[in-house]
Amino acid sequence: MRYAIGDIHGGSKTFQALLDRLSLKQGDTVYLLGDYVDRGNDSKGVLDTILQLMDAQYNVRPIRGNHDDMMLRNFTGDHDEYSELWMEYWGCRTLQSFGVEKACKLQSKYLNLLASLPYVLCEDDFVFVHASLDMTKPDPIHESEPAVMLWQEIGSILSARLAGRRLVTGHKIRTMPNIISSLKMNHIELDNGAYSDLAPSVGSLVALNLDTMEITAQRWTDGEVFP
Repeated sequence: MRYAIGDIHGGSKTFQALLDRLSLKQGDTVYLLGDYVDRGNDSKGVLDTILQLMDAQYNVRPIRGNHDDMMLRNFTGDHDEYSELWMEYWGCRTLQSFGVEKACKLQSKYLNLLASLPYVLCEDDFVFVHASLDMTKPDPIHESEPAVMLWQEIGSILSARLAGRRLVTGHKIRTMPNIISSLKMNHIELDNGAYSDLAPSVGSLVALNLDTMEITAQRWTDGEVFP
């Protein structure tokens, strides 16, 4: 089976509970749509789980989210207009889960993982990106700018420019009815705001079986979050 999982945001217990419910097999493929860090209190635990799955030879294919990118840029010093705000809003609490106060003190295995994350992945029938693709480009998959793929909300999908593939994204919080409706469209959206309790229809970490179009939704079990 093939699965896609929305934004995890530091919820290691929630992530593990969802994986337990999926009962992954060695031959399964899992696409992770980015934003593994921030919000929840155990970003380290989320990255540890991803690394453990990889070490155990599970076919886990994570892509880069905007929060992961900001964290990495605070290590490299290669800032963009967004990443310089990371320490002010999320960084201090996130780094606490790693037991450090500065991004430069992070263990290399976490930095190597973040640095290895691609912006986009493709299968014959799906394209996976965190936020968006630039549909004004003749070849959005290869010509979209990183800031678009990490941050922008998508407009209309031009399926022909994706070679008939369907686009799968996280990033923008959608209610469960919105997510279910998107399963019939060219743009599937899987971020249910796992950490959020603003409404009954949000607050779950969502996995989609890409072969059966079945949703598995795990409610947040990681306690307090930070904005």
